[in-house]
Amino acid sequence: MALSGLFQTIRGAITGGGIKTAPYTVIRQEKDYEERLYPAQKWVKTRVENISKDSASSAMFWKLFNYISGQNSKQIKIPMTAPVTVFIEPGSGPNCESTFTMAFYIPSEFQEDTPEPTADDVSIEERPEFKVLTRTYGGFSNDRVTKQEHINLFTSLSEEDKQLVDQSAPYYYAGYDPPFKLFYRRNEVWMNSFQPRLQIDAESEQQAFAPPNSCSGVNTPEN
Repeated sequence: MALSGLFQTIRGAITGGGIKTAPYTVIRQEKDYEERLYPAQKWVKTRVENISKDSASSAMFWKLFNYISGQNSKQIKIPMTAPVTVFIEPGSGPNCESTFTMAFYIPSEFQEDTPEPTADDVSIEERPEFKVLTRTYGGFSNDRVTKQEHINLFTSLSEEDKQLVDQSAPYYYAGYDPPFKLFYRRNEVWMNSFQPRLQIDAESEQQAFAPPNSCSGVNTPEN
């Protein structure tokens, strides 16, 4: 698909009222970060293993975009929402594949009667209520920037808040803007701020505690 066609397709999923965002409550605001409470909500998700979030994102996005475009049990279109979250479960070594789970928030009018995905690798996630410590930043994000902002978030935390998180644990990247928006972009990284940390599902938990693997046969791409 040509770039202009891609932008037009994504624009078509944005309703006249703009993109709806997942609801949350700001618990407290600090200088460089804030703590939020997200209520229990449904999201639609897909998961892949890859060396790079940048490499994995396009395929995941289109699987979810196809779902909201009518590839669902009701064959109806669902408005595009924000943010697009990516749950990042880092690999056990520098040459290992990580697990990336991308999700779209299901808008409020479809929360009760949610169409089921028809694709085998797309599913509905019932995300429980959870708290995050979050850092917001601008520009276009990529693997290098996301990793650095994750470090920046942890570094900016108070000593008390550092006790609530695990820097090596899985974390979220959240993007709010379509690719055709060039200025005033909004990106975030989230770290869960309570124990036990939010797990996507039992499969993710098993992966998080899997034995270390050197992954020596996989090449790491250049950033």
